[in-house]
Amino acid sequence: MTTQRSWLPLALVGGLVVLAGVIALLLTGGLGGSTVAVVTPTATPGAEEGGVAHGGLNPDGPPVGAVSVAEARALFDAGTAIFIDVRAGNAFTLGHIPGALTITSHDLYAQMDQAAAGTVFIAYGDAERPDAGMRGAQIFMELGYPPMVALDGGFEAWVAAGHPVERESERAEER
Repeated sequence: MTTQRSWLPLALVGGLVVLAGVIALLLTGGLGGSTVAVVTPTATPGAEEGGVAHGGLNPDGPPVGAVSVAEARALFDAGTAIFIDVRAGNAFTLGHIPGALTITSHDLYAQMDQAAAGTVFIAYGDAERPDAGMRGAQIFMELGYPPMVALDGGFEAWVAAGHPVERESERAEER
């Protein structure tokens, strides 16, 4: 007699969805200038001993480099960077660095895995959570992805420098 386990695939999918949600929450918790500056994580005020306050850098995590807006633009122009937007809510839809991936993208990890050798992964956040880009980069590295850097000043610094911005409505029109 064979026992049918029709609940097993649903449980696995549900577990993956929950895991993706937890990762998204952790990532939305950048600031940082290559001459890649390496930031050694320090305890965040309010973090419990051995823990990490929401959005703060993990003091035991990998160090995170940072690139200036000018350096990020040079990598953007050369086509050697993949930008990862770790901002919360609908910020990505309202505007992002052209071609950036969002942490809620269904194929984010596949695109990261398929990136050409030498690609620089640049995480960026916003002014509301100044450590978001750095913590996002740190989490990806903790998950086993190649070293990442954070965009110094985040999305606001990119916009203030007059660099291009893409909106989801523009992406949809191209498709």
